[in-house]
Amino acid sequence: MHYNTHILQATDGESICYYKWEANPKKPFKGIVQIAHGLGEHAGRYDAMAHLLQEEGYSVYANDHRAHGKTAEIKRLFGYYDGNEYFEDCIEDMHVLSNLMKAENPKTKFILFGHSMGSLFSRKYVTKYAEELDALILSGTASFIKGLGNIGLFTATTVTAFRGRARGNEMLKSFFFGEFNKKFKTNRTNFDWLSRDEKQVDLFATDPYRVEDFSLGVFLDIIKNSKKLNKPDAFKATPKDLPVLIFSGDKDPVGEMGKGVKRVAKEYERRGMEDLTFNLYEGGRHEMLNETNAEAVKQEVIDWLNVRMQD
Repeated sequence: MHYNTHILQATDGESICYYKWEANPKKPFKGIVQIAHGLGEHAGRYDAMAHLLQEEGYSVYANDHRAHGKTAEIKRLFGYYDGNEYFEDCIEDMHVLSNLMKAENPKTKFILFGHSMGSLFSRKYVTKYAEELDALILSGTASFIKGLGNIGLFTATTVTAFRGRARGNEMLKSFFFGEFNKKFKTNRTNFDWLSRDEKQVDLFATDPYRVEDFSLGVFLDIIKNSKKLNKPDAFKATPKDLPVLIFSGDKDPVGEMGKGVKRVAKEYERRGMEDLTFNLYEGGRHEMLNETNAEAVKQEVIDWLNVRMQD
C-alpha cells in the first residue's frame, strides 16, 4: 500500500477516516486530487490509481464515506446510517477534507475525481463549491433510470415511511446490486457487472470492507439525488469553463449500457462546456479502473489531467 490513513472530525462531530498518498517529492508538484468512492466499496481500492498519480507529482486524498470502509469500522457499524440526508452529510465530509487538503497544499490546483455514487457526490459538490475546483473527473456516472429509478424511489419512500431510515431492507439491496448483475447471465459471481477481469471481481468479492447491507436512508437518498442531479438546473450550476472528463464502459449497467452516461454527457454539452471530454470504452463494465484494459484507461486519465494542469 502507498498511503497513510488519518481521522478527521466532520462538522457534526463524526469521525471520518481518510487516506493520503503523498506526491513523489522527486517530481514537480502538479496539484491535489480528491477521490470519492462508490457505494459498497472504500477508498483503499483506489491505491493503484492514486499511486500512479503520486508518481506524476500529485498528492491524493480520499475519505471512506459514512457507513463505508474504515469510517464505518470506527463504530463497527458497516452500512448503518441514521442521519437525515446522506448526500449532504457525505458532501460536507468531503468539503472538510478538501479544506484540509488545501491547508496542507496551499495555492495549488484542485481536482475532484468521483466514481459511481462518488460521481454523483462530485456532481452535487460542484453545485455548491464549484469555485474551488480546477477540474472534474467522473467515472461510471449515471443518468436517472426512469423506469427502474421511479420504481426504486417509490419503493424506498414507502418502505422508509413504515420502517424508518436506519433499518436495512433486502428488497432494496437486491434492487441496487442484483438488477445490475442480471445483464451478465449466466453469472460466475454476484459481481460480474463490475468488470470483465475475473481477478479484480474476486478481489472485490473477498474484500473485508465490502458492504451490501445499508440503511434505507442511504438507498433512498441516492435515488432522490440521482433524480435531482439529472435535471437541467444541476447541469446549469456547473461552470462552463470547468474542465470535465467523463469515462465509462458501454456495458456498464449503472450507465444503462452506455445510454444513460451518454445522456449525462449530452446535458453537459447543452450547458456549453468549454472543455468536455467523454470516453466510452467498448466492452467495459462498471469499474474501468479495474477492467481488462485498466492500465490504458488510467494512462488516458493521467494524460488528460496533465494537459490541464500545465498552466
